[in-house]
Amino acid sequence: MNDRFMVSKTQAATRQLRLAIKLLFDGADSVPVHTLVGAASVILSDYIKKKAPNKSWDIFAQQANKISEAEYFRVMRKAQNFFKHAESDPDAILDFEVVDTDNLAFWAVLNSAELWPLSKEEEIFRAWYLSSYFPDLDKSCAAFREALSLFGDLRNVSRESRLAIGRKVLKGHLA
Repeated sequence: MNDRFMVSKTQAATRQLRLAIKLLFDGADSVPVHTLVGAASVILSDYIKKKAPNKSWDIFAQQANKISEAEYFRVMRKAQNFFKHAESDPDAILDFEVVDTDNLAFWAVLNSAELWPLSKEEEIFRAWYLSSYFPDLDKSCAAFREALSLFGDLRNVSRESRLAIGRKVLKGHLA
């Protein structure tokens, strides 16, 4: 690898998200995984808001939940902001739920899908997430059919097993 190279913000976001998904499925430490997902999420949220606001899943979620943009991002980025700031609360402790990483990654993937074709990592993660949390939704939607064909219903499977299944499916598609 070169010691110096050019990279756009969207390339950075895609690379961060792809690696975060691999690390998530590998069972890596959830704090740095969340940090990577969060960094990608911010870029993708900002980019879609500037380039295609009518396709932003963040805006859709704000409207569907009848909350302000500030409230939405306060909730979505709570852990992410905790992990990167200490100036006003250096001794604070966060009750971190790893499902927050899954949720943030899913919204980042949804925004990414509105901008360009998804990477294999993003496609597999989207299917895994849908199978893990929403396998009984609209079967007429291609993404839900794909999720069920790849994973089935993962709601009653332990997180560790779900991640192992995701890792196996991802490795099979990257081979």
